[in-house]
Amino acid sequence: MTFTKKWIFILLAIAHIPMRAFSQEVLFWADEFNGNSLDTSYWEYQIGDGCPNLCGWGNNELQSYQKSQLKVENGLLMIQAKKQSIGNSSYVSSRIRTINKLDFAGGRIEVRARMPKGKGYWPAVWFLPTENYFGQWPMSGEIDLLEGKGQEPTKTWGTIHYGSYAPQNKYSGETYTLPSGNFTDDFHTFTIIWKPDSIKWYVNGQLFATRTPKDLGGYNWPFRHNFHAIINLAVGGNFLGNPDGSTPDTATLQVDYIRIYQAPEHQTISGPEAVLRYEKGRKFYVNSFPGSTYNWMLPSGASLVSGAGTPAVVVNWGLKSDSLKVEISRNGSSYILSKWVNSLPDTCGGLIDNGEDLNTMLYAASTGTFRLGTTNPAKDSVNNTNACYRYYRNATQAYDNINWRTDLIKESESFEKGNLVLRMKVYTTAPIGTEINLNFENRQRAQADYPSGRRSVFQAKTTRTRAWEQLEFKRILTPDLQTPANSIDQLVMLPAPNSSNNDVFFFDEFSLLEKPCKDAANALGEQLDDTELLVYPNPVSTELNIQSASPIQSLELLEISGKSCGLFSTLEQLNQELIHTTPGLYVLLVRTENSIKTFKLRKE
Repeated sequence: MTFTKKWIFILLAIAHIPMRAFSQEVLFWADEFNGNSLDTSYWEYQIGDGCPNLCGWGNNELQSYQKSQLKVENGLLMIQAKKQSIGNSSYVSSRIRTINKLDFAGGRIEVRARMPKGKGYWPAVWFLPTENYFGQWPMSGEIDLLEGKGQEPTKTWGTIHYGSYAPQNKYSGETYTLPSGNFTDDFHTFTIIWKPDSIKWYVNGQLFATRTPKDLGGYNWPFRHNFHAIINLAVGGNFLGNPDGSTPDTATLQVDYIRIYQAPEHQTISGPEAVLRYEKGRKFYVNSFPGSTYNWMLPSGASLVSGAGTPAVVVNWGLKSDSLKVEISRNGSSYILSKWVNSLPDTCGGLIDNGEDLNTMLYAASTGTFRLGTTNPAKDSVNNTNACYRYYRNATQAYDNINWRTDLIKESESFEKGNLVLRMKVYTTAPIGTEINLNFENRQRAQADYPSGRRSVFQAKTTRTRAWEQLEFKRILTPDLQTPANSIDQLVMLPAPNSSNNDVFFFDEFSLLEKPCKDAANALGEQLDDTELLVYPNPVSTELNIQSASPIQSLELLEISGKSCGLFSTLEQLNQELIHTTPGLYVLLVRTENSIKTFKLRKE
């Protein structure tokens, strides 16, 4: 690094240190590529041709990645691609990434780079999800900050990838063309500004593309979870074609720096959009700012399992939908992030997806033709909604299927025992008695032959044709008990399995039924009758006594309607509330380390 460049960087960093308010943009991380070697505290090499799992790196590329093709000197990262046979590859190059060493969700990410020239050379700086939260590529997303084609040196591409499993994957982006000169003759600055609900691309400060959730045509927007950075120089492949006689034997991608700036508006709390009522062990997290402290504020009824004071927490949820918040403090200033989390079902039989404004059933892939946001084919008293999902079954596939993913079904045991029941509304042209099966699966294990990975199978049968009806799924098989009940990451729906059916199926209003129900009204029948937990007197006037064999975590008083009168961490706090409580019938929720008990309580 030259003296001039070093001091420019220092001044930039100082300019972004917040003095009074943490609402300003701050330098989160940077690599200026000083010294004479790669900083492996942040980067790791990826070696080889992608085989056996992703030969040709998924794009029929020609190179094998090797450490020898990367060097750091004079303040630059340089990756050289060279025509050289190694194994089944005809070129060598290099590729590095920051996975599990530097992960981030949002920010202004800036790269200054000079691209190589020559047909078939493919430089890229891009980002992949650190955890495939929504499923394998591209369901969990991909962000391409810059991509070049060596044969088109005046252009760069900014793109996001999303949608269904390949080959039904989707992408969206724009091409930027330099008004003069090309990207191979000099360095240029490439930037994205990534916020929770938008991504914008810039070249030399010029905006050329914007994408938001509305641009995805109903598909899931996966860009609210941690990603990591990748820098590589590929050769050949599907994106740009292979080298020809005009291609030089070597080409070099040069990167001057990569910098990540972050501000509150860039930030998001990563984690599930929806949870089951009283669900345990759900993880929420934010980016880690050096020198920051984290104060998590949980909603009523939720409890902290681990992570207090850190960027990541594990939470046991409570009864209701509510906001989870974290206050991040740094240099004497702070700001608060908030995330709304749906706690479902809202009642004993609550909606979890209506195909319109409540979407927790995420479409992944299918062998037939699936459509989001289709107009309801025949509104009636059973289903009067405007939109639904439509599916044309593939008659050539005996076991035609639709893959779904949802935050609300992470395990199968509750469904196998009948404690939770999945329902949905169906309209179909298929004959009465048509079977619809729903497999609870672990996707990785299910790549092997049946029954591997297929933990359990639930079934419903139609009783109407060309009219809406609500179906309830009941367990009929448990093919693979070796698949852990808590490893379920996909639901596979098979309409008319083992047939050549070519009918159309419309799906809507997925719901979960809880048995026995834990809502306030049903709690009225419960009376205190065990030695582990004693609540007295009942009726109560001003002071309640509780004896418990297990430590009490919280107490919640609810009206019969289910409206909370307050959540209390101690009995003393509850008794203070009882002094001012109107006489009548209430419900008391007592949470201990081992259980949640619900009791009728009369206030005199």
